[in-house]
Amino acid sequence: MKTYDIAIIGAGPAGATLARELGKKYKVLLVDGRNLDKAPGKVIKNCGGLIAPDAQKALASFGLAIPKSTLVSPQMFSVKVIDFDNSLVQNYQRHYINTDRELFDRWLVGLTNCDKAFGFRFKNAVKKGSFYEITLSKNSQKVLVRADILIGADGANSRVKKLLQDKKEPKKYISIQEWFKNSQNINEYVAIFDKEISDFYSWIIPKENGLIFGTAIEEGKNAAHFHNLQKQKLNALGYNLHASVKKEGCYLFRPRGSRDLTLGKDKIALIGEAAGFISPTSAEGISYAMLSANALAQALIENRENFLKLYSVKCRFLKRNIDLKIAKYPLMYNRFLRRLAISSNIGAIRVSKESFAKASLSLSF
Repeated sequence: MKTYDIAIIGAGPAGATLARELGKKYKVLLVDGRNLDKAPGKVIKNCGGLIAPDAQKALASFGLAIPKSTLVSPQMFSVKVIDFDNSLVQNYQRHYINTDRELFDRWLVGLTNCDKAFGFRFKNAVKKGSFYEITLSKNSQKVLVRADILIGADGANSRVKKLLQDKKEPKKYISIQEWFKNSQNINEYVAIFDKEISDFYSWIIPKENGLIFGTAIEEGKNAAHFHNLQKQKLNALGYNLHASVKKEGCYLFRPRGSRDLTLGKDKIALIGEAAGFISPTSAEGISYAMLSANALAQALIENRENFLKLYSVKCRFLKRNIDLKIAKYPLMYNRFLRRLAISSNIGAIRVSKESFAKASLSLSF
């Protein structure tokens, strides 16, 4: 049975960042259910793959530049806001780096120097003395490893977090994404607000010759029904969201404040969305994933014995950031305040040719 200082479950931006920063000091095992060292398979990350300004800033702080091989077209410089609640459409200047999320994760993993167990699923961990005995599985094969410290970087439905039996949990959503052909040459990110569908939002993201349409529906509601209803309403505006190529889904967290975060206990720590780190206004999680991983890496390097206490201190700026976004929340999700913000034209940009969505929306209400 192999023994490690640290086992990291999940090789997304959080897990890969932590593994990259700890690999020179500790013996690290990085685990992911995806075969990130082989050709892409059926297990993919349900994510739009947009690198928002906060994530760009985080990458810059690490001295990293995204390679061309991970990029997809179009590279967008605007976001179109469609507000069904107020019958409004507005455009704003904003730059997202459009990536293939699978290739982006593979690039980050390629920067690590540690042992990897890809294609393996984390099943369980049992504390035995000063170590955790960790069970991994691949098909019918089971593998046992030992680690002094266990890290959960495995997303909103974290199996590692379940070991903590922690009852704190951010509000949970079901995210559904469908892929379509981009037959209309849409080249902008679209954010849709519609209280009939969800108290969060929906989105359209162009990807090469394809188009992603996604929704975030509160847990407990019929997610498929409301996803399809939003799709019908967008089709009525002229968007061609027919005959999807594929569909994917996952859980999505939305913290109501820093009180919803769970950083860990004993020798188990959580980073990224597993800990609850994700924007409550936009659901952007890549910056929080990398920055929370960086905070934990610093804590483990500085003081391994009391790393959780130090990790909490180093995460204060992320906690404040989430609380500040909660303060901003009404401006985006209160119908009256959002109408005032959009109608004020503050920060808005003019487009030389109005899209069909703007013209159709004005006729539909």
